[in-house]
Amino acid sequence: MTTQEIINCIEPGSLVILHASFAPCKREENLTPQQVLDMLIARLGENGTLMAPTFTYSYSKIWNIKPFDKNTTPGNGNGILSETLRQMPGAVRSNNPTYSVAVYGKYAHELTDGSNNYAGLGHGSSYENALKLGAKILLLNVASNRNSMLHCAEVLSQVPYNDIPFRECWGRTALTPEGEVELNGEFPACSDEFSKLDAEFIAAGFSQKLGNSYLIDAQKMCEYTIAKIKAQPDIMLCHNEECEPCTVRRHRLRSLGLI
Repeated sequence: MTTQEIINCIEPGSLVILHASFAPCKREENLTPQQVLDMLIARLGENGTLMAPTFTYSYSKIWNIKPFDKNTTPGNGNGILSETLRQMPGAVRSNNPTYSVAVYGKYAHELTDGSNNYAGLGHGSSYENALKLGAKILLLNVASNRNSMLHCAEVLSQVPYNDIPFRECWGRTALTPEGEVELNGEFPACSDEFSKLDAEFIAAGFSQKLGNSYLIDAQKMCEYTIAKIKAQPDIMLCHNEECEPCTVRRHRLRSLGLI
């Protein structure tokens, strides 16, 4: 499927969370990042909203980290489409020093000003707010190992490991121009094996596979994933023995007799 054909599967007026790899759009269709965003925004229309991650992970204990500034700090590893959206005239960025988002369209201020600056991806975050507004998730040329809403599902499931930082050496505070700030104590971690759920999401009827992309109903996906976690508390954790966050979380679950 072409990028335009994928985008045409989105209902106009939707709130869409975009996670993407731009490389196939350039390699196979000779598109620019701005052209892809323009196609998305045109499809969504004046009542639509486009949101993308501009995460910076500005944890205060990371060596040589600079204070987060929502106007100038670039995203870290979110891709060129997210970075292009962040810099677009009319786009609004949240002031979260670890997991900020850029938003364009109808709900831009509700998703940015209306979020807790010190939340991770769970309670009070732009992701939770998007979930409540009926968001769809577009995984453009990527799979659910790039699907940050699944971290929101982890938090909402109340699985007892979300208080463990991704890296202890990163700390539990973030660095802003005003100094260190306390985060809300919910820390997303590894997502390396999240893609194992994509086939289940399709079979359950709330995810469409569109070429190498996916269009997912966020609310139904979270409900399904929460039920999976309650039945198997370590379902979201990877099996790489060298993965610190998953190893520590699995130890926690074992100590509580949950696995």
